[in-house]
Amino acid sequence: MPFSHATPYSKLTDEQHMLIGMFVSEWATAEFYLGLVLGRLLLAPEYLSRTYTDSLGAAQLQDAIGQAVGIQKERYGGKLVATELLEEVLTLNRKIEQLRSLRNKFAHFCWMRASDEEMFGTNFSGAAPNDKRQKRSFTSLKVGEIRQQYQELFHAVERLQAIVGEIPEVSEEAAIAAFQASRDGP
Repeated sequence: MPFSHATPYSKLTDEQHMLIGMFVSEWATAEFYLGLVLGRLLLAPEYLSRTYTDSLGAAQLQDAIGQAVGIQKERYGGKLVATELLEEVLTLNRKIEQLRSLRNKFAHFCWMRASDEEMFGTNFSGAAPNDKRQKRSFTSLKVGEIRQQYQELFHAVERLQAIVGEIPEVSEEAAIAAFQASRDGP
């Protein structure tokens, strides 16, 4: 059913707004920690790695993490980062990838209240009525689903934060000193 001013949908409740805000805010934190994890896996100092990772979208960050874990496993065989921790990074990465679809819905749909417990989103697609895109231009979410997915994202971010502390940091000063030493010789 296309949106019109005559539809019975109305503004979101305060709780619905709050849940969207909480999820989107937590998503930003997840992206930040994904970038830090990638930098650590690539053995790069934080400042240098962030100049690269800050320009990557979530999907690109997550793909790069998958590749970096593969390199860590194949090339270093757990010598730098424990294999169990690498597996956990992959598991978290997959979990966050699943949650990305909700973030995308919040970013690409206009949301209205269907009821206190359900929201209705439309992307105002200009697709023809029989077009495949038209079927994907409307969606609905239950408040309980959003709350549950927010909790899952919150716990994933907590674990990502801890993982950043478990993967050794490459000090910028140490990297500069090693570079200078190799350039200048003994």
